[in-house]
Amino acid sequence: MDALPDAVIGFDAALAVTFSNDAARQFFCRGEKQLLGARLPELLGEKQAVCAAVEFAMRKNQDMTVYDVTVNGKPAGSVSLVTRMRDAGHMLVIRPQMAHLSGAWSEKTKYSLQSTQLLARMLAHEVKNPLAGIRGAAQLLEKSPLTQEDRELVGLIGRETRRIQELVEKFNIFDDVPQEHYKPVNLHAVLNHVMQAAGAAYADAEIVTDFDPSLPEVRGHFEHLVQAILNLVRNAAESFADGKGRIILRTYYDNAAAYHPERPEKLPLCVEIEDNGAGIPPEAAGSIFQPYYTTKASGQGLGLSIVSKIVDSHGGTVGVESRPSRTVFKISLPLGAKQ
Repeated sequence: MDALPDAVIGFDAALAVTFSNDAARQFFCRGEKQLLGARLPELLGEKQAVCAAVEFAMRKNQDMTVYDVTVNGKPAGSVSLVTRMRDAGHMLVIRPQMAHLSGAWSEKTKYSLQSTQLLARMLAHEVKNPLAGIRGAAQLLEKSPLTQEDRELVGLIGRETRRIQELVEKFNIFDDVPQEHYKPVNLHAVLNHVMQAAGAAYADAEIVTDFDPSLPEVRGHFEHLVQAILNLVRNAAESFADGKGRIILRTYYDNAAAYHPERPEKLPLCVEIEDNGAGIPPEAAGSIFQPYYTTKASGQGLGLSIVSKIVDSHGGTVGVESRPSRTVFKISLPLGAKQ
């Protein structure tokens, strides 16, 4: 039960809690002892519609599931009640609302990037030749007898031409990768690569794993998946005030997976990146996946939009659930993505 991402609560006929898993304790921000014996109406919010629905189903001795409800002031994707569990009492399963802020790389975002992609290709084509000429001239000058001041200026020319090239390439990151470059990828190999890279860059952050060893491979692009997940881990590490915090890399197979919002395909292969950092400001929640949107003073607003584009190119979705001290980015992928 503690391995499940959904909040699970067991309770008796008097509506008193008899059991809670780790996700429930995090959802209600209470310890196990605090939840034990607590009454269900208090936890759900007596004035919330979901509380009335649960009490009605209990009186009828019926199972039920309600969607898009509020649980004690917090949005929930669904709340399921399981009755008639023999001697085990009753069970409530709360699936937190995963705000699919990117959905599936929405048509609006795709459209807004079309002009950027066209401009990038034009810039890359038009700038490539003059940049090569400038770099070549700078390299020839370096081989000539120069004063220290002139050598510094030549070095400046080289650095600035490289910077211009990098600026142009940043626009091209949204171009699609040909499908012939996709092949079966082990998600755990991707995550282990990310851990190695992030461990060196963010030594003060604790990175732990919670892997489902039976998870099948996906069809995808190894380097791009590394790039997407590394961006999420980098965001998590940068959310820690002093650089110290905990990042959990989690994988699991979701037997109750939702369908892709744009096509009839389930997304059961799940990767979660969870951190206990500051969280995402509520006013930013609806925009963080949009290109060039950032809340960081030195940010460029590309990291999460790159994540969204890469996940969409693999046939999946990415969503986020955030509150102070707990932010979870969830990547959901189909079986045999992009066959």
